[in-house]
Amino acid sequence: MASRRRAAALAIFLLGPVQVASAQEGFEAVQEQCVACHGTGVSLTDEVPSLGGIDAYYALLQLVAFRSGNRPGDAMQALTTDLTDNDLRAAAAWIAGLPPPQVPDTPPPPDAEAAALAQEHRCNSCHGADYRGGKQIPPLKNQREDYLRKALLDFKAERRLGSRAAMVEIAQALSEAEIDLLARYLATLP
Repeated sequence: MASRRRAAALAIFLLGPVQVASAQEGFEAVQEQCVACHGTGVSLTDEVPSLGGIDAYYALLQLVAFRSGNRPGDAMQALTTDLTDNDLRAAAAWIAGLPPPQVPDTPPPPDAEAAALAQEHRCNSCHGADYRGGKQIPPLKNQREDYLRKALLDFKAERRLGSRAAMVEIAQALSEAEIDLLARYLATLP
């Protein structure tokens, strides 16, 4: 708990202005790797989240958590280990400028069961009425279905804890079939 508070305090400190000259060097050196996995707003890589539509503050919190080892993810930990605070600020600013994922060209018809499930578990109370997230909460709308499924399964199995204890409690109450239903629903919201 104390390490999470320290990470959050550090992220707040890091939200200061980016020192462009020093950040350009470090972040630009890894930016190509970011794009290779996450794309430029929309991920084309299995189980890797799309970054478009993510708030700079949330992005920075996650980058700090990866760098400190407080969030699992071998590739992300390796990528962020040598980045400076300014590099992380530059990365968060870049992420915040990416376009959000778009509604699928042919979204499936609304699924009343999935909508009821999202309402029952109050997904919109944290992720917003439109599921676009906010300062400390990631967007869910039009996120990759396989990533949403993986994230929910990780919360359910307590492989991903962080400061999202509520997500562990919610995910543990879901069956795998319900997780599949929710992931599909959120990924294809019109």
